[in-house]
Amino acid sequence: MDVLSAGKSPLDALAQGGSGQQAQLAQYAILKASQDMRRNKLDDAVVSFKRALAYDPQNVTALSYIGDIYLSQGKADEAIKAYKDLIGIDPTSSEYRLKLANTYLQAKMYRESEDTFKLAARLDPRNVAAEYTLGIQYAQTDRLAEAEVQFRKAQRMAPADGNVYYAMGALYNKQNRYTEALQELKTALNLKGNFYAANYEIGVTYSRLGLPEEATRQLKLLAEAKSQFAADLQFEMNRPRMLYIEGNSGGINLTLGPNTPLWMLDPAKLTAPNASKMVSVTIQFNTGMDRNSITSISNWTISRAKSASAGYYNNSLFGYAGSKEVAIPARPLSVQYNDLTLQARVTFAVSQNATGDATIDPKHLVFKFSGTDTAGRAMDASSDEIDGYSAFKSF
Repeated sequence: MDVLSAGKSPLDALAQGGSGQQAQLAQYAILKASQDMRRNKLDDAVVSFKRALAYDPQNVTALSYIGDIYLSQGKADEAIKAYKDLIGIDPTSSEYRLKLANTYLQAKMYRESEDTFKLAARLDPRNVAAEYTLGIQYAQTDRLAEAEVQFRKAQRMAPADGNVYYAMGALYNKQNRYTEALQELKTALNLKGNFYAANYEIGVTYSRLGLPEEATRQLKLLAEAKSQFAADLQFEMNRPRMLYIEGNSGGINLTLGPNTPLWMLDPAKLTAPNASKMVSVTIQFNTGMDRNSITSISNWTISRAKSASAGYYNNSLFGYAGSKEVAIPARPLSVQYNDLTLQARVTFAVSQNATGDATIDPKHLVFKFSGTDTAGRAMDASSDEIDGYSAFKSF
């Protein structure tokens, strides 16, 4: 927080006048505090403001700046006391309640901040900051539906404020509602120039939609502006991806195509009717993956390909599996992960049918992962699945 820009200048207190020697001494103390602040001597400024309060205990300028300085220094307890003293002087002030609520929020005292934001809004129904910042709190604490309600309320109160549209767009990104996020974020940019936080969120949206060229345009804009968001967007865009897949060492030849007799995977073990075998594929990732996430079978699916990028199972647009086709499990039996090689070994079972003539199309089995990497990033939407047909996906 820039305490010099928070509220009115302490010099404004001199223009308020006052009577008697005590009031005059308080004003001189505030002048000294203003000089300390301009020299960035914030501890000295607090001393001067407290001296002003000693002369004039009702001086709201001194109390307000004491709270602001403490908040900027991360001294939440001291800031809370100062703002409570302010409220004691004027219990009807929505502004003072908002200062206290923001301090509670910074201190992660969520119940207290929520109650205080709501009271600030009741004291001044036109105070959009109270409604907006309560929405921020809800978004930060994963009360996403309530956050959306608050941001919509803030938009109705301040339809020309780009910040509230940005907040809604960021919320939609958090909910994976990317089309809606783009609409809100583009509105934010139209309302507010040089809004690099919005450019960052738009880049995030495009990246997660699998539109790297559009995301790169936002990255270039941020880099040219020398914005700190450029590095953040670059990190976001470098999301985990599957690079290539191998199957031979796991007992499944991924070069074999449609209607391959199942016994060809292992003539010794899969020729007899109803015989079964554990097979596996090894998938290479581009970055370190979260071990709990990648070894959780609930984050994996196995399916038959039916897209231009993955080919078509049995050369059918619908991923056709005939009556002799082997059953394909929807999820693997287990997943092992090597932190050094960044490889996942995905194991599943295949079983021969009762007549010993089951078929399979190994090349068009699709393996999809929906977990996260060690940084908590979700998979790149363009590279979160792989199969023998696509075989290798470059960096």
